[in-house]
Amino acid sequence: MRKFVRLRAAKLVSALALITVTVFGQSAVAMPNQLTKTDDFLRDRFTNGQFVEGFTAGVPDYGFSLEALIQRKALGETKAQIAPAVSYLLLDAGNVFGTVTRSGFLKTAEHLKLGLAGKWAFASAVAGADNQKLRRTVLGQALSKIDGTGDLAPDTKANTYDRAWLVLGLVANHQNKPAISLAVKLAQNQLPDGGFNDGFTLGQSSADGTGIALQALAAAARVAPGPTVATLAASEKNAVAYLNKSLVNDHFESYGDPDVNGTAYAAMGLAAAGKSSEQVKRWLQAQIATDGGFKTPWSAGSGDVYATAQAAIAAQGKSYLNFISWR
Repeated sequence: MRKFVRLRAAKLVSALALITVTVFGQSAVAMPNQLTKTDDFLRDRFTNGQFVEGFTAGVPDYGFSLEALIQRKALGETKAQIAPAVSYLLLDAGNVFGTVTRSGFLKTAEHLKLGLAGKWAFASAVAGADNQKLRRTVLGQALSKIDGTGDLAPDTKANTYDRAWLVLGLVANHQNKPAISLAVKLAQNQLPDGGFNDGFTLGQSSADGTGIALQALAAAARVAPGPTVATLAASEKNAVAYLNKSLVNDHFESYGDPDVNGTAYAAMGLAAAGKSSEQVKRWLQAQIATDGGFKTPWSAGSGDVYATAQAAIAAQGKSYLNFISWR
């Protein structure tokens, strides 16, 4: 989700370069075989079976690669089918932390990328990756950034996605106590209208920021003690109200266009809060192109890999919480 600024830039370039056929509003109905094609679409977008490319050919977009892997697992792929991606994304310590000659995906020279580390830990749990030692190291470094207040330390400059993804990663790995305290701090960063920002426009709520935050709040509430559950539930209620107010008929928009990624995250947030929307699910299903991917206003009727990497689970009426192994 941190790529949205770049995605918007790509959208503007595409709008100038392409004569795009209007595909939104068509009454295509997603049948089960279309989700099978969605899985095929995602799998085929992995370079050498290992990762999804970013805007530079041959260079992974690590965040979207992790979410695409989660989607593939959720769509029913076997351990053998996802093995190359699991090995590259989740097992290779050189890729994760870097080496003497290259940077890692989760760590710069200065700091651990906390939101990405949470996503990595979450994907590791969902995929059943045999990386327990590496996972303990990543989670240990992330936990060291939580200060005495239960929040991520000020010098981390944490945003909505850092807190939310780290909560999800901690809960998925049964690190409940720090996950709960961090979720409470996430709730304290809720905006007055009930939403959460997108990590960029800090004073403005967004569907995607609210959707990922809702999933984190709901995950923490599921393992929290009673008094804390009430605090988290109040935050969830306000977030749901914000999404209901922001809904444009049956989807969410950004910059005046239908926003598949934002709608997917919002739909998963509503589902996690027990407020699934059938109309939003149907809208997402209607965005499945003939190639199996989810089309966007700038993808000229074809599937967009970045939208598909976040939308397949939502189109089933589920959330990331459906894929946590609860104790």
